[in-house]
Amino acid sequence: MFNNLVSQAGQMHLHGVPNDMIQVFSGVGCILFGPIIQHLYTFLACHRLTFGPIARITAAFLFCASGMAFAAGVQQLIYHAGPCYAQPRACTASQDGTLPNNVNVWVQTPVYVLLAVAEIFGFVTVFEYAYSKAPPGMKSVVQALTQLTACLASAVGMAISPAARDPYMVTMYACLAGAMVLSAGLFWWRFEKYDARDKELNQLRAEE
Repeated sequence: MFNNLVSQAGQMHLHGVPNDMIQVFSGVGCILFGPIIQHLYTFLACHRLTFGPIARITAAFLFCASGMAFAAGVQQLIYHAGPCYAQPRACTASQDGTLPNNVNVWVQTPVYVLLAVAEIFGFVTVFEYAYSKAPPGMKSVVQALTQLTACLASAVGMAISPAARDPYMVTMYACLAGAMVLSAGLFWWRFEKYDARDKELNQLRAEE
C-alpha cells in the first residue's frame, strides 16, 4: 500500500516536497495518536466498556479500509485533473513527464493518518496478543510466526503489482478497501468469542 501511495504522490504537484516524504506522516501519526488511543483504552476501562484485542484488530481493518477508500478518492481527483488526466505524466502535455496533474499532494495526508491509527490498533495489539497468550517456551516462535504474516503480505503485494498501473488505480484502491472490510467482518465473526475469554486466557498463561 505504501509503495503505491509514493507513486500516487508523484502524480501530483509536490511544491518542493519529495514524493516519498509524505509517508513520514504515518510515523508522525503514530506518535501523535498513540497516547490519545492509550487514554481512550483507559477511559473505556474506567467506564467498564469492553474494547478487547479482537475488537481493536477489527477496528484496524476498518481504518485500513477507510485509508484505501480515501486513496481511491484521491486517485479519482488525479484522473479528473489535467493535463494528463488518466495517464499522469504520460501525455505530451506533461512536457516529457515533468508536469504532474493539477492536484496538491497534501490531499493525501489523511490516508497516512488513517493508516497510522490502523497500525496502533492493529500491529501493536497483534504483537501484544501473540506474546501474552503464547506459552512461556514458545513466545519467540509465536512472535516469529506473527512476523511471517508481514512476509506473506509482501508476497501478495508483489503478486498483484502488475495490476497497479494507470488508469486502473482507482479500482485497485477500491478493491483493497473492500478486501479490508470483508476481512474485518470475517475476522470479527471468527474470533469475537476470544474477547469474552481474554481474562480467562491471561489467567491460564499466568498459571503456566
